[in-house]
Amino acid sequence: MKQAMTWLSRRLGWDRNPLRRRSDRVEAAVIATLLAGFLIGAPLLAIVAGRMTDANELRQQHSQRSWRQVPATLLVSPAAIGAFGSSDAWVPARWPAPGHRTRRGVIELDAVPAAGRPVLVWTNAAGRLTSPPLTRSAIQLDVTLAALIAPTVLAVMLLAAGGSVRLVLNRRRLADWDRAWDSIGPRWTPQP
Repeated sequence: MKQAMTWLSRRLGWDRNPLRRRSDRVEAAVIATLLAGFLIGAPLLAIVAGRMTDANELRQQHSQRSWRQVPATLLVSPAAIGAFGSSDAWVPARWPAPGHRTRRGVIELDAVPAAGRPVLVWTNAAGRLTSPPLTRSAIQLDVTLAALIAPTVLAVMLLAAGGSVRLVLNRRRLADWDRAWDSIGPRWTPQP
């Protein structure tokens, strides 16, 4: 175990090797900072993202309480619907709206209904078509995804920052090596 820790500290540049350049020590400090930032930030970010998503979707679910399922009457026959040739079809229909009014529009059908049977559609308080309201399981899935995606985004951002710092340091190292070779090279190379 101690040997593995020694290897890891040497590999990351955290040992006290006197041959390490200043840029090597800067790189080691940047790696340590980014690693600490991820280890501290990832759990916090996952919690915050999960709670924000949960609060937002619960607020949205609360606003959807006035939504109702109402029966819609198709304005074309089920036989004509089957002619579309796919499992999903957009069909003209009418449905009751608040205030004893009737609304008309196009609804999506997943399957061809039996003749004379109404199709249930979701409407909002004004009687306009909507998607089905959020379920608790859908909210839990979104919260889980947010809690997983947020640390992943943080990791990508920190890796990009670390890669940028390493690119700058490597350019500086190459420039230092070029300057060192320009001063030493003529002594090693025979002059004509």
